[in-house]
Amino acid sequence: MKYVPREIVDEVNVTPVHPLVNFGYLVGTVVLATLAIYVGLGVVGAQLATRMGPEAEGKIGNVIFENVFSSMSLTTEGTDYEYLETLADSLKSDALKQRPDLKLHILEESAPNAMVSAGGYIYVTQGLLDNVESENELAFVLAHELGHYEHRDNLSSIGRSLVLLSLNSALSASGVRLPSFLTGSMGLANLHYSRDQEQKADVYALEIMNARYGHVDHTLDFFKRLNEDELDLGIADQLLEWQSTHPLTESRIEYLEDLATSRGWAIEGAPTELPNRQ
Repeated sequence: MKYVPREIVDEVNVTPVHPLVNFGYLVGTVVLATLAIYVGLGVVGAQLATRMGPEAEGKIGNVIFENVFSSMSLTTEGTDYEYLETLADSLKSDALKQRPDLKLHILEESAPNAMVSAGGYIYVTQGLLDNVESENELAFVLAHELGHYEHRDNLSSIGRSLVLLSLNSALSASGVRLPSFLTGSMGLANLHYSRDQEQKADVYALEIMNARYGHVDHTLDFFKRLNEDELDLGIADQLLEWQSTHPLTESRIEYLEDLATSRGWAIEGAPTELPNRQ
């Protein structure tokens, strides 16, 4: 009997889905899987970092100060400093009193800003002191930074950053480099997390202002003045907010005013004057 081979049909091993579509599915799966791993490890790293004791936190704060801030122009004396130190200490919660003592520094910079670092290091720029018009405004900014400190946001950020650095280093050592679009996606995930932290710190600060002064009036005056400058951005506002770690000033003001109203807090009251400062 003569063997007759079966006729091969060309379409047998051809998928009905276009190869580019399959490639898109593959890339999407890789991106989602990598982001899931990164976010998961980031959560673990953040949780571990926030559980460190006061002694370890203090050592990390000292290292950051010595390597980043010690070479800057800083002031730790004078009338401004003494007033700031007293005000910041008066805003501490019972929980913060169990953490490393606050280490306040006035940073000789013209841009109005304030920041907090691990170990209780708080930096207030001279530009901020020159721009606030009442104690309410200054106290809110300080309380916002204390909110980050109490929530251990700086330690959490350190933990997440170490995870990303370790992941990139491990992949680079094995000859693998993450594509730029993937690292960009990771960056956006961190930005959103940071905006959540900012909002929680704002709420924390507003609660302290209401308890301290019996109202929240004048608390946001500094941001309202700052918002007048941001209004010039026009249509770019939403794009800028999406790319930023902080919500735009207008969004922050609206959210906090709505929160105060919903909680029944007094929204009118007299400002507390700043002392005569040299």
